[in-house]
Amino acid sequence: MPRKKRKAVTSITPDIPYSRVRVEWIDCVSDGGWATDKEFDRMKFARPVNEGWLYSKDKNSIKLFASYDREDDGSFSFGDRTMIPRQWVKKLTKLS
Repeated sequence: MPRKKRKAVTSITPDIPYSRVRVEWIDCVSDGGWATDKEFDRMKFARPVNEGWLYSKDKNSIKLFASYDREDDGSFSFGDRTMIPRQWVKKLTKLS
């Protein structure tokens, strides 16, 4: 069977004054069901990964957004917002 040609995808760098980042962090886990002691001992933290634009970071938190809308006056509206406690962040990587 002949191979299909793939179309090249061009990367569009948006004109936005925020850096793209990847955040690896830990999150709590809860369970409302019954479990044995062995099942309880195997319980682990969740290890989520978020990618988006870094809105801000300080000693307490990191704020990200994954979507935005540029208004006619040049201002932004932000969507898919996430605020992560800084102590829960394991790795912050700037994306190109």
